Amino acid sequence: MSARAVGARAVGAHGVRIGTAPGGLNPTERVGRASSGLKPEVPIADGSGVSARVIRNIGVALAALGAVALVIAIPHLAGRAEHPTPTAPPIAGAPLPSGERAVAGPSEPDVAPLQRLVPPAHGVLLGVSNPALPRDPGAIPDWTAAHGARPRIVNWFQQWLSGETRFRADWAARVAQQGAVPMITWEPWSAPEGAKHVVEQPDISLARIAAGDHDGYIRTFARQVAAYRGPVLLRLMHEMNGTWFSWGEGVNGNRPGDFVAAWRHVHRVFDEEGARNVSWVWSINNLESAGAEASIAGLYPGDRWVDWVATSGFNWGTAYSWSAWRDADALYGGTYQALAGFGKPIMISEIATTDLGGDPAAWVRDGLARLRESYPLLHALVWYDDIDGAGLDFRLQGPTQRVLASTAATGTGWLQEPDLRYIPG
Repeated sequence: MSARAVGARAVGAHGVRIGTAPGGLNPTERVGRASSGLKPEVPIADGSGVSARVIRNIGVALAALGAVALVIAIPHLAGRAEHPTPTAPPIAGAPLPSGERAVAGPSEPDVAPLQRLVPPAHGVLLGVSNPALPRDPGAIPDWTAAHGARPRIVNWFQQWLSGETRFRADWAARVAQQGAVPMITWEPWSAPEGAKHVVEQPDISLARIAAGDHDGYIRTFARQVAAYRGPVLLRLMHEMNGTWFSWGEGVNGNRPGDFVAAWRHVHRVFDEEGARNVSWVWSINNLESAGAEASIAGLYPGDRWVDWVATSGFNWGTAYSWSAWRDADALYGGTYQALAGFGKPIMISEIATTDLGGDPAAWVRDGLARLRESYPLLHALVWYDDIDGAGLDFRLQGPTQRVLASTAATGTGWLQEPDLRYIPG
């Protein structure tokens, strides 16, 4: 989507409104919490052979040593959970090593394999980005019944510095129990819901990420993802070829090369923490200008660091003076050709249409049919099933609600189930 469009939908579009986390589920690890309860205590001496002043001096010295020890320990304590991270259940319906099909339900943490998603050889994984799906029990079955198609990827948005910043293993497990893979669009900035989003945030520039200034948080998150053990798609710093996020090149003090350095640094931290269950999604904004294809070459982290290449693009219709009704080829054709050159499976990580300026049901039906027939390297698409910050409604409802169930749109055998690779732990 264009910069103007993203700016219009920024407020509330990417944040996930969070309530109180269930007790014992992936508690917040904060330095403040680590320090509480660690005050050194010195027993009171009975005075035999030792003066009170000496005892006091010893107490002061021990307190000082305890404070130093705490400072040294803080980087290590910051990533420790008070309770084990919930372990992923098997993805319901996914093939197991024995050839049997998994069923939804808890697995034993001491035998749970490390799982990683394998892109389908043909067809696509249908995804949905809807904030209710990971949070609310029963939301995924209800969505499936209402729309006639089961999500196989469920995306949610999280910022590093605002809203819910923890890895929510309970959300991921809930998604897995319904036969889907969690995808997290992970945004390194502060973007409180309802507040104006500021691009210039120098404390979290790309250079500072690459320099390790945020490693405490990144390492904590990575450690929790590794402990979860189930497959996770991580869509890190999306639409970096735009200027509306603080990780865009040319804004927030970011220079050429900084994006790749920051991406690789985050990836390395995850590698160090054993989070090999992560599949990395490099997701650009759809290319709409001459020369835009060349501009993304310097933003690609490299084959070693990327598992999926992706794009996002909406049919804004006539919602704005600068927008028009556009079909799937107009939105994705050029970008698809550019992404195909990287030799990776392709995902449309945000796809949606308004009902302003055309027939939305026809757009969904014809657009998906076109993607199915002419985009063979496309292996996942994620519908943005939400209302954006400007009030534009992209949800599949009314005339579009059952289009995904139509063979005219999705054909037969195009929508795939997740396939997993089991990695020795």
